[in-house]
Amino acid sequence: MAVFGAGLLLTPDVLSGEASRMLVTFLGLLSASLLPTITLLVNGMTASGRSVNSILELDQEIRAALDALLFLFGCTGVAFAALMLLSLPPPEILVKVPYLTSDVLPRSGQSIVVLFVTAIIVRAGQIPGILRKALETRKQIAVQEARRKLTENAPDAVSIGSAFPTHPDFGKSVRIDELQS
Repeated sequence: MAVFGAGLLLTPDVLSGEASRMLVTFLGLLSASLLPTITLLVNGMTASGRSVNSILELDQEIRAALDALLFLFGCTGVAFAALMLLSLPPPEILVKVPYLTSDVLPRSGQSIVVLFVTAIIVRAGQIPGILRKALETRKQIAVQEARRKLTENAPDAVSIGSAFPTHPDFGKSVRIDELQS
């Protein structure tokens, strides 16, 4: 609420012109980076060679990351829509109401933009941590899978012994006088 109130304190038309264009560019770049990240996360959920516990843990991490990314995407959409509405001229019927189109609506629109852009900035800092946690879970799953495959493919003691047979006389006790003759 404090951020929304701070946005109301801005004078009308602060978020117009160059500032608006820069904000739209920032929001566009953010949106463009979110969609491929979401796709990569969704494609990371496969069941091959994983335990049920590992799949459930990975699912939980991916869902948290997706929720955070989709929240950012939604905030971006709202901020972009508010910027678009701020750039459009108000309908003639609203112009007749004193201070509505010159003060109230522009300040409210700017407050919405400030609120959602602030939410984006605050939450964007959490995304690397969420992605690192999901990556750590995938690493643990890969290590478990590699250990399982190594255990499955490792030969047992009998097959190692047959691969390296010992000579039948190995370890045989021999008297010295038998060797000298």
